[in-house]
Amino acid sequence: MFMYRWRARTMLAFFAMVSVLGTTTALAAEQSTGPSVKEQHALDLLKGMSDKLAAAKSFTFHTRSTVEAPGGTGQLLNFFARSEVAVKRPDKLQAKVRGDSPPFDLYFDDGRMTAYEPVQKLYATTSAPKTIDEMLPFAAEKAGILLPFADVLYSDPYAVLTKDLTSAFYAGFSTIQGARCEHLAFAAPGIQWQIWINAKTSLPCLLMGTILDVSDAPRFAVEFSDWHLGPKLSTTEFTLAKPADADTMDFRTLTHGTPGK
Repeated sequence: MFMYRWRARTMLAFFAMVSVLGTTTALAAEQSTGPSVKEQHALDLLKGMSDKLAAAKSFTFHTRSTVEAPGGTGQLLNFFARSEVAVKRPDKLQAKVRGDSPPFDLYFDDGRMTAYEPVQKLYATTSAPKTIDEMLPFAAEKAGILLPFADVLYSDPYAVLTKDLTSAFYAGFSTIQGARCEHLAFAAPGIQWQIWINAKTSLPCLLMGTILDVSDAPRFAVEFSDWHLGPKLSTTEFTLAKPADADTMDFRTLTHGTPGK
């Protein structure tokens, strides 16, 4: 069970509440999420998206993310980030996050996890579980690293996204980045969330949610773009080419606010 304090100094701290899996796991309050409606059509579309991602041995994508968090006066503030992500199943991941926080890179390769802050040239590395599925909760619990797009990285996104669902329904469609995207809405204890899925490719277009068990019910959004399924990815992409003058640092210090050198 992961609980996380909101902190305005780094984007990764805010994203601790963003992952749908992390949120539904961490929030234990039994709060009503509205009428229990589970439309099979909505579940089928979500399953189609999951199957498309699960079948891909490798893929890359970009995201733009925003999350609300209370500022010093209690007013909700918005913070932004963008990410470039590469995945090679079952045990390789690279994520580069930039935005309203110090830049941050995450590398995972067959049981080795490394975080790198390229401006300060600081890094942390550790042994980790062997697969992406096992590494993501390990990174959250042991290193405080949660990614806003984590749910689509699992080998079975459908199982992750439908855990503890109380409602699911089809809400229509929207045009996003020039494409028709099917609009689905879901709820689970502590969270209400929506996803838009490209009608032609069955890939995620947009993920949005409202966290009900946090004061002022902050919202988050992750927009996906530049999907490429089955690219040829070199194994060197998933390990840090450490600069000669890079210094080591503890994971939580590195990802939750880097002091000046």
